[in-house]
Amino acid sequence: MVYREEDCPKKKLIQKSMGWAFALVLGLLVCIADIKLPAETERGNAPLGKLNAGDDAFPDFAFLNPDDGDISGLTAAPFVPNSEPALVPFDRIIHEAAGRHHVDADLIMAVIMAESQFNPSARSKKGARGLMQLMPITADALDVVDIYSPAENVNAGARHLKWLLDRFDGDLRMALAAYNAGVQNVLRHDGVPPFPETQAYVKRVMEYYAEIKYDSLEF
Repeated sequence: MVYREEDCPKKKLIQKSMGWAFALVLGLLVCIADIKLPAETERGNAPLGKLNAGDDAFPDFAFLNPDDGDISGLTAAPFVPNSEPALVPFDRIIHEAAGRHHVDADLIMAVIMAESQFNPSARSKKGARGLMQLMPITADALDVVDIYSPAENVNAGARHLKWLLDRFDGDLRMALAAYNAGVQNVLRHDGVPPFPETQAYVKRVMEYYAEIKYDSLEF
């Protein structure tokens, strides 16, 4: 019997066998690709295990300052220094009041410098007292218990200064003039009153403020 080339049973069997063999090899390759060698598995899981344990999995990379120490116990609480910096007296108290009342800490420092030269026991001839030279009537209105307490005095002074800044739409010169001479005098003169003391005070605070901003003022 003579077959056409395309109808030969032997040839069809060979072609079918080759197809099965190809499918089998392909399936084996897919299975092998899914199998991780022991060395690869150990290497791949080791960094993750170290990270979960808190170890340094990547010693060759300096992601953190080596002096920072363990950060696992950090909280969201604000940092509070243990003592006052040597450079600026009452620095922590000033910055806490500044943050509480949204007043520039440098401005509070400038007012204290002009008012008391950072002397918490200062008292003027007119009766103003403490670091920010609060008058007793102002201190009473601001619920100050101990007018000579640096923390209470600065907190109340910063609160009063913030109120004055808001009262005069952020005009610093007018707010400072009112801090020295009173709101009514500033309103009466529609600006810094023509009092030599008040004009000198505003000028002095502004100069201190600028010097502090440029870090040229020495305490």
